Amino acid sequence: MSTLEHRYRRLLRWYPADHRDRHEDEMLGVLLATAGPDRERPTARESADLIAGGLTVRLRRLPRALRGPEWREGRRWPRRSRR
Repeated sequence: MSTLEHRYRRLLRWYPADHRDRHEDEMLGVLLATAGPDRERPTARESADLIAGGLTVRLRRLPRALRGPEWREGRRWPRRSRR
């Protein structure tokens, strides 16, 4: 395993295990094919994209209860009281 492949695999750990089981080989193949011959590390943009993608997949899996209207209300800035 090359250094670049090892580093890509580490970044792909941001994705849930079942997602990696289904898609890791394909994702890794595309990343390595587009990387170029002499690269040893992912670019900053690739790293950020892989981390953001992994977090997005994880957040989409949150239970519906955490995405309901009660939580949306709680995420708003504190309301000013009307007097």
